[in-house]
Amino acid sequence: MSARVERIASAIRQIDASADQMRETLLVVAEVAESSSASREQVSASTQETSASTQEIAASAQQLAHTADELEKLVSRFVLS
Repeated sequence: MSARVERIASAIRQIDASADQMRETLLVVAEVAESSSASREQVSASTQETSASTQEIAASAQQLAHTADELEKLVSRFVLS
């Protein structure tokens, strides 16, 4: 009977050790998931900033093209002799 109790106790210790390893693994997985989420948020913010900058550049380019057209019209009034 004592050997049987010892085997049961040993099995319980193994189960407890396995549970501890699983907890540690789950903590690591949670840390990785949290880090990944933070990275995703940073990428999203950077993408939004890039998009806004691209829109500003496009608006500036249109304004510059309009100004160039206006200047061309003004300069075309002059005649070189």
